[in-house]
Amino acid sequence: MSCRAETRRVSSAGRTALAVLRAGPAKVFASFERSCYVETPAGIACVGANIGLGPLNAIVQNFETQETGDVVEFDLGAVVLWQPALPSRQGKIPVMPIPEPIRKPAQAFLSWVAGTGKPDDALIGLGPGLTPAGDDFAGGAMIALRAFGDAAGADRIAAWALPLARSNTNRISRAHLECAARGEGHEALHSYLHAFEKNHLEALGRIGHTSGLDAAAGALLALREYSRSTPAPAGRFADHLAH
Repeated sequence: MSCRAETRRVSSAGRTALAVLRAGPAKVFASFERSCYVETPAGIACVGANIGLGPLNAIVQNFETQETGDVVEFDLGAVVLWQPALPSRQGKIPVMPIPEPIRKPAQAFLSWVAGTGKPDDALIGLGPGLTPAGDDFAGGAMIALRAFGDAAGADRIAAWALPLARSNTNRISRAHLECAARGEGHEALHSYLHAFEKNHLEALGRIGHTSGLDAAAGALLALREYSRSTPAPAGRFADHLAH
């Protein structure tokens, strides 16, 4: 195991990533071709190049693959803080199907968002991969509801999902869920919610195996279910629903 100390210059970073990297030298605990996850006493962040921006992501110049155990220091002198795009106030919210691998618990979750029944705890942590599909779906729902003004709905999901994430999913996916609870996710999802355009959906399709599309499905379906079941605030959403 390597313990090399290196310095990398960060060009842009999300709020959570910046707080993590400011806490001191970071240790690599998961390494991939274009990125790595690092940890400091303040939490974890994803560092890399061409990974897109988001709350946990930091873009570094001249990224080189790191080994697990490497210790990296970061130059934050010229870093630009990423801010998510504001949601669309025009256009129709597209229709997306529930991802088949999580269909049953996701449907229970959506019914609960709409005010019927209770959520299926199996959704959190359901599916393979770095961020399981069930986590992405629930995270997308929190991001969308908060973006469109339903902070109470997002808080309600967070109060259910985050305690489950402590035992049902991995630390990386749990960190992404915590950011989603605050209304922040990958920039491609925020761009899609800002303008429901094909190019943004295509960008989501390039995130993970299905992570981007799973998050988009959770976002759009939660908005639609909430708008149908909540007459008072529905005016915020009704004009956006596709028929």
